[in-house]
Amino acid sequence: MIDYVFGYASLVALADEKAALGRLRGFRRSWGVAMNNWEGGARVKHWLDRVSGERPRIRVAYLDIYEDADCAVNGLALPIDAERLPALDAREINYRRVDVTAAFEGDATGQVFTYVGLDAARERYRQGIDEGNTFVSRSYLSEVRRAFERLSPEELPEFDRTTDPLPLPARDLLRVDVEGRSR
Repeated sequence: MIDYVFGYASLVALADEKAALGRLRGFRRSWGVAMNNWEGGARVKHWLDRVSGERPRIRVAYLDIYEDADCAVNGLALPIDAERLPALDAREINYRRVDVTAAFEGDATGQVFTYVGLDAARERYRQGIDEGNTFVSRSYLSEVRRAFERLSPEELPEFDRTTDPLPLPARDLLRVDVEGRSR
């Protein structure tokens, strides 16, 4: 049984009254995973250019964490049950779920898991940086920053302090979810 999933990026936006503020000791945030926006057809999550409406042949980057003994990332431990877990695993397609209970500092009791970038997603990111075709969605970046800002006045500055600087350009993209909904 999964007790909590620690969100350190967009999962923070799923906060509810049962979520617990916390930190993962020994980790730092970075822009480190990407998806190939041209793969998978119309039935998978992808991004459209907001101006042209076209699906650009780019890689779209997301936040990840990596081990750093001198750091601890802030975020939320979200209570999770066996029914909700498959939906989160499907949402986090560029990541794998790992047990971070020993690294979690906060009020959550029980096991704590988080998502870390898959090797393939990290390689897509590296290739995209080398090729100059990797971008972050402005809406994703704004959503993450707003989620931390809503937690408390201290959380957004802590997010900034424990996150590597954005090494690539932001682009105005519209997300199309698997179900065909746009955001």
